[in-house]
Amino acid sequence: MIKRIGHFISIILLSLAVLTIGSCDRHGTAWNKMDKAENLMDTKPDSALVVLENIPSSSVNGKEAAARYALLKSIALDKNYIDTTTIDVLQPAIDYYVKNGTPDEQFRTYYYQGRIYQNQGDDDSAMQSFMNACDLRKQVTDSLLLSHTLVAQGTLYLKQYKINDFVHYNMEAAKLYKTIGKDILAIKSYTNALDGYVMQNNKPAADSLMSICVPMVKKNPEGEAFLFPSLLSYTVNFCSSDEIKEVLTEYQNMELTTDETMIFAEGYSKIGEYDKAMALISNINPAENTWDSLKYASIKIDILERQGKYKQAFTLYRDYSASLERHQKELLSQDLLFADKKHQLEMKSLMEIQDRDRIIWGTLCGIFGLVILVGWLYYRGYLSKTKRILAEKENENLRLEQENLRKEKEKAELETANLKLEIAQLEGERDNLKELQREQSELAKPIQDVIQKRLNILNGLLAKEITNNESYAEPYNKWIETVRNDKTKFMDSTRLAFVASHPKLMEYLEQHGLSTDEINYLCLYAIGLRGKEVGEYIQIKRHYIISHEIRKKLGIDEHETNIGLYIRRLMKDFEK
Repeated sequence: MIKRIGHFISIILLSLAVLTIGSCDRHGTAWNKMDKAENLMDTKPDSALVVLENIPSSSVNGKEAAARYALLKSIALDKNYIDTTTIDVLQPAIDYYVKNGTPDEQFRTYYYQGRIYQNQGDDDSAMQSFMNACDLRKQVTDSLLLSHTLVAQGTLYLKQYKINDFVHYNMEAAKLYKTIGKDILAIKSYTNALDGYVMQNNKPAADSLMSICVPMVKKNPEGEAFLFPSLLSYTVNFCSSDEIKEVLTEYQNMELTTDETMIFAEGYSKIGEYDKAMALISNINPAENTWDSLKYASIKIDILERQGKYKQAFTLYRDYSASLERHQKELLSQDLLFADKKHQLEMKSLMEIQDRDRIIWGTLCGIFGLVILVGWLYYRGYLSKTKRILAEKENENLRLEQENLRKEKEKAELETANLKLEIAQLEGERDNLKELQREQSELAKPIQDVIQKRLNILNGLLAKEITNNESYAEPYNKWIETVRNDKTKFMDSTRLAFVASHPKLMEYLEQHGLSTDEINYLCLYAIGLRGKEVGEYIQIKRHYIISHEIRKKLGIDEHETNIGLYIRRLMKDFEK
């Protein structure tokens, strides 16, 4: 009996030992290091990765510990922008958490499984993983990761050119980002949706999103990097030629991405500056059989047609049609089953899809064949007109050259007359300031100081112009140095000068709720600077956004494209 009891106890102890070996020690060194890595993950992901890589594999005991290590390692790699393509890294987490994990653990596992599939180029499997994750959206607490998942789904939909779905998922993500206080990420998702509306040529929806994005970027200037390309695309597609030209001129010296360069080329083509458009598009060499290559070809064809180079346009169009056909074929063959979200498809459904695809393909091939035939006939019809068009263009160019010579002559004569008027204008400005100083002796001292300072500058400059002696221009030179080094001081002094010389205008601007900075901004236009010059002087990308806010407050009509002309006209009206 005693032997039997001892044997039974031995079995129990052996079983406990086996369970201990196979289970996770939540108080062991490895588990504590994983706690440390998880705490560092959001703020210092590089340090978190180092901690994880220094955990000996022999110390990670049990399926739960292995699962946690695998998930944390996958998260750390992703946050350090290390795009792993091997599912083996995450496999222990998949094996354990999918069946035994909490909703949050399951969600994270599905998400990072999808990210690995994305890195592999397996978009179908990636979408299935993201869908599995979103099945848990009502149970999870990690709203940030849920937002990331929605964005990832939207990106996959965009690759399939499912623009409605792309917009939908980015709008969902943006609202969720905003709810949890991630405004920069919200701006990024809102601008993604804005791009989708532009692609759909949906101006009302795009306008609605602009009214959301612009105020958010004003509060969060870091988000301007996301808004700028979308704003550029919006302007080129929906705005007038004058507005397009103003934006292109303002940002022409910026370093542009490939996509932004193509938008610039499209914009120059729309306003008739074909040489600039062709110069930009010729610097791009997109990879074959990509969406960028199709967009590139479409823009270049449009430029060539507008230039009258129909033969080149037709040659490129044939290549474009072939690439488009291949791209459409890829889209159809990689449909990903996004619409249904089924884990298993019955054979009957699969056969129906294949039959449908064959019908669609037959229809598309017929359409493409018809398009090519129509294009060929179109080319033959215009070929006979080419010589006449070229002759007319040569005559027009000759006429334009003669007109330009006449204008250059008139310009030279005008410049001579302007030189004669320059001294007289300086004298008049000096006299006006003296008169203002006499008439408004009760002005506040800062304003009097500004008037006296500018009077001294004008006196020195006038003496220099009369005598051609640079020593008289010392006050002017010091003032120029101030303008360069202390822009805020210059703009404040300019505003004070306008308070004295144009009090009604300044009162009007204040009554309409303009801030001091916005009034300073308008004063730069009032002294004669143009939009590009204002933007270069203040050196901020928010130049366009500031202009947008001022227009809204002053109720400037959308057809009033030049804010400089508007403010100078307003100033003259108040002088009457």
